[in-house]
Formats: sequence, C-alpha cells, structure tokens
Amino acid sequence: MFRMKLFHKFLLVMMLSGILPMLWLGNELISKAKYSLETPINELHIYMAESVKRRFESQFSSFDEKAVLVSAMMAKLDWEGKQASLASAFGMDESIKSISAVTMDGAEVIKAVARSEKNAELKSISREDYFLVMKKTDKKKRIVRLRRDRNLIIILYPLEKFFLKFEIYMDVFFSKLNLGKTGLTGVSMIVDGEGKVVYMPEGFSRDDFGDSPEWKLTQETLKAVSSGSMNYKDEKGGEYMGAFSYLGEMGCAVIVRQDREDAHKFAMDIAGEGGKIVAMFAVLVALLAYFFSRNLSRPIIQITKAADFVAKGDFTHKVNVATGDELKDLAETFNEMTEKLRLYSEMQIDRILREQKNTQAVLYSTEDGIIMVDMKGKIQLINRKAASLMGMDPENSENKDFRESAKTEKTREAIADLMEKRDENYFREFELEQAKVKRVFKAGLKEMVLPDKNEKMGYLIAIYDITLDKELERIKEEFLHSITHDLRNPMGAIKGFVEFMLKEIPGPVNEAQKKMLVSIDRAAFRLLGMINNILDAAKMRAGKMEINLSTFDIREVAARVLDLMESLGQRKKIKFAVDSPREMTVIGDANLLERVFTNLVGNSIKFTPEEGTITIGIRKEERVLRAWVEDTGDGIPLDYIGKVFEKFEQVKGQKAGGTGLGLTISKNVVEAHKGKIWAEYREGKGALFVFTLPLNLAKDEHGRVIVNESGHHQTCGE
Repeated sequence: MFRMKLFHKFLLVMMLSGILPMLWLGNELISKAKYSLETPINELHIYMAESVKRRFESQFSSFDEKAVLVSAMMAKLDWEGKQASLASAFGMDESIKSISAVTMDGAEVIKAVARSEKNAELKSISREDYFLVMKKTDKKKRIVRLRRDRNLIIILYPLEKFFLKFEIYMDVFFSKLNLGKTGLTGVSMIVDGEGKVVYMPEGFSRDDFGDSPEWKLTQETLKAVSSGSMNYKDEKGGEYMGAFSYLGEMGCAVIVRQDREDAHKFAMDIAGEGGKIVAMFAVLVALLAYFFSRNLSRPIIQITKAADFVAKGDFTHKVNVATGDELKDLAETFNEMTEKLRLYSEMQIDRILREQKNTQAVLYSTEDGIIMVDMKGKIQLINRKAASLMGMDPENSENKDFRESAKTEKTREAIADLMEKRDENYFREFELEQAKVKRVFKAGLKEMVLPDKNEKMGYLIAIYDITLDKELERIKEEFLHSITHDLRNPMGAIKGFVEFMLKEIPGPVNEAQKKMLVSIDRAAFRLLGMINNILDAAKMRAGKMEINLSTFDIREVAARVLDLMESLGQRKKIKFAVDSPREMTVIGDANLLERVFTNLVGNSIKFTPEEGTITIGIRKEERVLRAWVEDTGDGIPLDYIGKVFEKFEQVKGQKAGGTGLGLTISKNVVEAHKGKIWAEYREGKGALFVFTLPLNLAKDEHGRVIVNESGHHQTCGE
C-alpha cells in the first residue's frame, strides 16, 4: 500500500493551499473576460451584417430611380428616343449588363447592353418564372431573381403598358457591398436560398465554404426574416460566433462567421500572460512550502523514531527539539512518558516472570496437549504433550507458524481444520500410532479474548486422548448388539402370538382382553423397532448395509408409512398429510427409504401435541429429489440442530423414549444414497427435517452406488 511521508504531506498541502486559489482566480478572470467580450463581438458581427444590408438596399434604390426615369422618358419619346433613353440609364454603373423593354406577352422590343457586351439580340421571357409570377400578381411590385448559373441578378419592373427588365452582373453588384473581414477567421458572405455561398471577399473561394448549407448559422438565417446573432458548435466540435441579416425579395442573406477562439484571442493572450505570473508564484510558493514543511516535519520525525525504540523496549532514547513552540512541549512530554515507562517496566519484569513460571507449571503438569496461537496461526505457547503430538521442540516453537513447524501430518491437518472453521462447537478426531499402539485424540478450539477490551488475542487449542472412551464405546456397542440380537427372535415371537390372539384364532377375546393385547402389540412393535435400529446402526458402522436399487414411486412409500403410523397418532388425534404430485418415480432402495420416512414420522409423533399435523412433502428439483417431514410441535432448539443426528443423542428435557438411533440410521441411509439430510431451525414453529437424493443413481461394476452425471461416475469411496 502506498505510504506518503509526513514531510511530503506538509509540502503537498501547503503547495496546494497556495497554488490552487491562484489557479482558480486566474481561471475565473479569464472566463469573465471571455464572457464580457461575448456581447461586443456579437454586436460587431450584427453591425457588419446590417451595414452590408444597408448598402444592398442603397444599390436597389439606385435601380429603382433609373427605372422611374426611364419610364418617364419612354412615355414621351419615339422609338429612337426610347432606345437612347435606355442607353442613357447605364450612366457610370458598371454593374448593369442590359436594360430592355418587354411587352405584356414577354417579348423584348427595345434593348440596350453594356459596351463590353456584343450580343444585343432581342429575346422572349414569356416562359421565365419571374415573368409568369409577375403576370399573376397585381403588377405593382418589382420582382428580383438571382441567377447564380449565369452570374446575373434580374430585376423586372411593371410599368403601365410594358415591363422594364434590368440584368445586373452579380459579382460587380456584390463587390460594391464591401464585404469585410474581422480578425483572422471572421468573414462576411452572401448565401442564396439554399444556403450556398454566392459571394465572399477576396482571398476566399467557394470551396472554402462548400459545407455552408449544413452550418447551424446558415440554417437559422434561412428561417429568419430579420437580423440576429448566435454562438454554436458544429458536428466536428468547432465553436463559432456569427450574425446574419435577411436581404429581402432576392431570397438571399448576408452572414458573418468567426471562430470562437479567434474572437477570444485577446482573452487568450491575457490567459497566457496570467499563466506566466501563476508559474512564477507557484515556484515561490513551492520554495516557501519546502522551508516550512521541513521545519514542521523534522521534530515529528524525531519523535517517531524515538517511539520506534520505545516499542522495541528501549526507553533510553530522548528527543531534543528547540522550536520553542507546541512541538517542543510535545517532545518534553514524550521524554517524561518514556522515563515513567522505563520505571514501570523495571517494576513489572519480576512479576511477569513469576506469573509466566506459574502458567508454565500448570500447562506442563496436565496430560492434555495445550497450544496457544495468535490470529495468524503463530504459536505463542505450547506444552510438552502438544509438542510431542506435533513432533516439535517446545523450546524453539515460539512465534512459528504451526503449519510449517508441525512434523506430524495428522495433528497438523486437525489443527488446520479447527483454525479454518473456528467453531467452538466443532471437534476433530484423529489417530496416531505411539509405541506401535494406535491411540485416538480429540482436538477442540476456544477463542481467547482480552477481558477489558473485548479484543480477540488468538485461540486456545486443546488435544485430549480419548482412546479409552473409544474402547468403552466399542464395548458398549458390542454389548448392545449382542443383547438386541438375542432379544429380536423372542420379541418377534411375542408380536406374532399377540397378532394371532387378536385375530381370535385360538378363541374369542372380550374387549378388556383385546385392549390389553393391543397395548402389548404396540409395546412389542416399539421394542422391536428399537432392536432393529440398534442392529441396523451396527450394520452400517461395519459397512454391511446392502443397497438394493430399484425404480419405485416414492409417493406410495410415503403414503404407506403414514397408513402404518396412523394408529400411533390416534391417541393424540394427529392429522397426517402428503404434499406431493401423484407420481414421483425415483431410483433407490425402497425399504431403506421407507425406514427413513418411518423414523422421521415416528420422531415427529413423539413431539407433536394433540390435534397437531404431520406432513410429508416431496418435490423434484434440478437433478435431485427433495423430501421433508414437518410437524407442529415445539421444534428443535438451535443448540441441537447439528447434534440430533449423532448416536444416542436426544434433546435434554424432552422425555419421549427411544434409543436415539432413528435419526442416525436415517442419516446413514440418505448418505448411502449419495444424498444429504439436515434439520432446520424455525423459531416458534415445529421441527423440519429435509433430505435430498440424486435422481440418477446406479451401481458400478464393483456394486458400489454411484451418481452418473455427464458420463462421470462418483463412487461411495470418492
């Protein structure tokens, strides 16, 4: 992880405190300068556009005057005089190409042309669009048309008995408008009704403005009927400022466009000068920050180094600071603290050594293995018994990781398993061979917490020798197996004779006798079930339980179990139900799975109150069968959720009889089918036992149960 030194932090904070405000202030001044220039620049652009428009209107006013003069003269003169009057209208105006008189049918009857023109041929304009428009109007207003392909501007004036047509050189006309430039990129130009540039100042060509119809400025100009301005950004990211003015009936407009950066060049020059000033101040601030940071950080670094010596137990180092401020007070306080720590340390050493010897005496006198490790698994304390079980030297084990220093593999694996789970209710058993005798050990873990701070220090691991306990358990199981095996045949005979008498084969029985026989039959059934559970548990422990796989309807099995167990729940008026689709075909051992349902339902009958309900549920999920048994009893306490499947384990305080083997046998049967079984805690509700079974069970060539998944066989031994 990146770690910045204190000196660098001081330096960075002081530099940022000095430079950032200057940068912010400079940026604000430049922004305001740019903003303050926006309005004058926009006004300049509008003025340029409107100036061109005024010159444009002045030009047309001169043509209007010529038209009025020619009209008055032609009304009084003969044909030769009329021809002369047309020629006199040219005057000194070089923009006029021709002036002609046109009849109401569109035929030119008199025509005068400029000296540079040689062709004075009379033509018909009857099919020209401007003539057709004139014929449809009230003949009181001129019509102007721009002929870009012929480089002409045509003006048609309506008179009383004929029309007067002016042909104007477009380039000469527009050149008199004095289109100007501003800055490096600002330029005035004339665009037609399609947005195409028809005239621009010298030094530019139409190719420079080939994309003018796509400009936002052009598009806005063609929509407007007056003057205006706008700032915009094009599709390529270029920023521009512009203005426009509509040029009336000719259907064109004058626009002024300039790059925003060029328009703000003055502000950018100010920014450049400001940047130089900021850079000079930044260097000055950096030098001052370096000087002050060094003076501030040096005393703190000295105190930090002295604190490192204190942490290592060396209280002799002193801090000398001569700053004359609070840092000097801090150094003097630190020196006083180290002196008191030195005195306290000397007083406590003897007491700590004495307590350590007492602790070691207790640990070394016990026959159990004791190990204390920190949160990282490093050994802090170990007695001789634990060291011998781990194959270690107790004198050279402190602060060593048990995973690296333990030489006995089984002990190392057991402790690693405990450290991984870190569950105080979890215990790990393992076997070791000592002096050619196998001994069994049990390891458990307990958290160590500081009482004052409630802070975890590590873990205490205890290892017990349970060889004698295991041997006693084996003798007990053999004794139970022997007794139950000898009791099985007599109990079977008793149950058979009772059933024989209930059927009244030997002779009739009265109601009182029948009730006694039913009680004997129930007791015999329960006792025979206990005997079978003990024998089956022994078989499963020895691995002699055979799994006979077949395809069957597990719903029928569940229903049959409830029919058989219904008599046991009649006394409490318990209701039984099956929550399952009609057909649930699976592969498994039908008899053993019937035992699972029988044990789970029998367990629920014991703890379900009167008029309660017991339900068997079955569903098929993805690749597994899910089944459950739930009741409306008191449920299983949270502390017993993980214990109820252990042999002879029963919930304390619940006296319901039994051997405590039914759930153990159920667990073994489900696991033999490659499934899982568990109990769920439901606060305020009854017990819920759930088990799942794979749907695709089979046996391999060795007769072992396998789960066939995509061609992979998983055997019982895997």
